[in-house]
Amino acid sequence: MAKTYIALDAEFFWDRDLHELHRAMDPASQRRAVAVKRVMAAGVFQFTIDDEGRVSTGEIGSWSERDWGDEEGVIRQAFDYLRSNEDKSVLTFGGLAVDIPILLQACMAHGLRLPPQLIDQPGRKGPRPHIDLGLMLKGGGRTWTHLSQLLLRMGVPFDLVAAKPSVPRPASDAAWQNLRDHVELDCLLLAIAKIGWLVAQGTNGLRLEPAIIALVEGFLRRRPDHTLAGELRTYANSLHDVIAAGFEDAA
Repeated sequence: MAKTYIALDAEFFWDRDLHELHRAMDPASQRRAVAVKRVMAAGVFQFTIDDEGRVSTGEIGSWSERDWGDEEGVIRQAFDYLRSNEDKSVLTFGGLAVDIPILLQACMAHGLRLPPQLIDQPGRKGPRPHIDLGLMLKGGGRTWTHLSQLLLRMGVPFDLVAAKPSVPRPASDAAWQNLRDHVELDCLLLAIAKIGWLVAQGTNGLRLEPAIIALVEGFLRRRPDHTLAGELRTYANSLHDVIAAGFEDAA
């Protein structure tokens, strides 16, 4: 049976006013506290793996304050999208530690409901609706792996990985466009990491290089004007070369 995932990423900014209110009560309050972060953008990328290990890609979507007004508008749109795809699992990296707490607090502040994949339902049975790949990599150990570190180890080019760290809140239309490209690229990179995990777990028929090529080329079909489209095409071409070299060695 084919399995579809929705890679989800959100970008946050530090709310200076909230931080100052916190500091009025506790001068030691930190800027990195979850409660002083607000959502400025969110993105999704769908991909499917069938029983024979073939990978196909689906919709890419993103929402930002520029287009939807404020934090509430962004999460309303993102959550409506997830609700319309409630049969699909949501994939994050470190989401249980960072993204989900911030999204939850945003919902509490605006009187909104989380989508079904992110609702805490003790005793839930059946497929996992939310998969935190970062937590799965950690397992029972104490060491957390950053997604950027994992991607570099998997051979993803530095120029793509270097774009991974969070970006400041945009101050121009061009910067908002860059944020859109950033959050959507993060979703693609998360999907690539998930492919690596599934290959390592022995998913039938799934091969690393062809699967990553399918993700990248599917992404570029929908975002040919992406800021890093050239780098993504070069990456896909390099993977084609790896596959070709393997055939030559076998011959």
